[in-house]
Amino acid sequence: MSPSTVGVVATAMYLPEGRISAEELAGRTSGRRRTTGVDAAARFWTALLDGFLSLAEQEERRLTTYLRTAFPENPPRPRWATRGRTRPLLDTLDLRIYGTASRAKVPILIVTPQVNHSYIADFSPDQSLVRTLRNSGASRVLVTDWLAPPADREYGIADSIEDIRTAVDAAGGRAHLVGLCQGGWQCAILAALHPECAASLTLAAAPIDTHAGITPLHGFVRNMPMLWYEALVKASGGSAPGSALSRGFDLLRPFERFFLNDALLYLNALDDAYVTRYSALRNWYRLNKDVAGKLYLEVVRDLFKDNRLARGTLGVGERRVDLSAIRCPTFLVAGSRDHITPPEQVFALERLAPHAPCRRYLADAGHIGVFMGTRALAEVWPELCKKMIETD
Repeated sequence: MSPSTVGVVATAMYLPEGRISAEELAGRTSGRRRTTGVDAAARFWTALLDGFLSLAEQEERRLTTYLRTAFPENPPRPRWATRGRTRPLLDTLDLRIYGTASRAKVPILIVTPQVNHSYIADFSPDQSLVRTLRNSGASRVLVTDWLAPPADREYGIADSIEDIRTAVDAAGGRAHLVGLCQGGWQCAILAALHPECAASLTLAAAPIDTHAGITPLHGFVRNMPMLWYEALVKASGGSAPGSALSRGFDLLRPFERFFLNDALLYLNALDDAYVTRYSALRNWYRLNKDVAGKLYLEVVRDLFKDNRLARGTLGVGERRVDLSAIRCPTFLVAGSRDHITPPEQVFALERLAPHAPCRRYLADAGHIGVFMGTRALAEVWPELCKKMIETD
């Protein structure tokens, strides 16, 4: 007799007599086992199918979010994070103004680069240089909001410096100059040619000695003949297309820009916070402006190829730019992970302007992270702002 049969017979022995026989009990038990097995199999396959359907729905949401974010239908729009007012100033420049004028305090003028949109200085509530400076004691902050000049206009380095000087005059005639990226060498030139304009000079990720350090950008500019840049401007009707300039920066890190960023977006497409940050940065990056052809060619030839600003041979208008003429307090901020403007290019001003009291700051950041990254804004800029204000 098998163990299962013994169990059935034993169970029958303890049942009230005449209730059920051992054979009947064995049949019922066997049927119950068959029913239980079928139910378990059904539950397993149902759960498995539900899991596949849930995964399919999740991947559909992931793909939809990825496509909507990577290839948005609507054109990007500028989004200043902090409430302020815009003052039209020139056909090439508006001023974004935060705070009120004070005779006792010198305002801060942030000079942004002219390719991408100027709201990088006020990118988001948590990534705003404007807010950081205001929260650190600055009573009034102004930001250059650059406009693309007409393609047929002869607009060069000298014109851009005069525009910034006009902005300083609108701010009261004297300002703490804060130059971001390409706005940095413009501020340095202004401080050298017109020292009365600069209460202090701050350069953030700004190339001064473009031949210092080894960067892909330097190699690219050095190896491409001027004829190529001139042809680009001519083919574009007199301007350097902002889209082409942005694509050129993409080529400095092709794996990251053309594969890794999209791959990370797809993998994190279900993370709302990640998608929001990605969309905001992509929105800004796509808001590029065309640059006047004359300005573009002068920057390529005089600053990046020939390094005339650092060599002391750059002419602006009728004057030669001598950086050693800078006397105002100077603050230099570089990024340890900046692949466009390495620290050596920024810190070179300390050597080239030996009469200016100088402070160095090395942020744990990449290029734009120097002036809009959360870590740099928390660790570098509050102290820098307080030191800047002390020089009033």
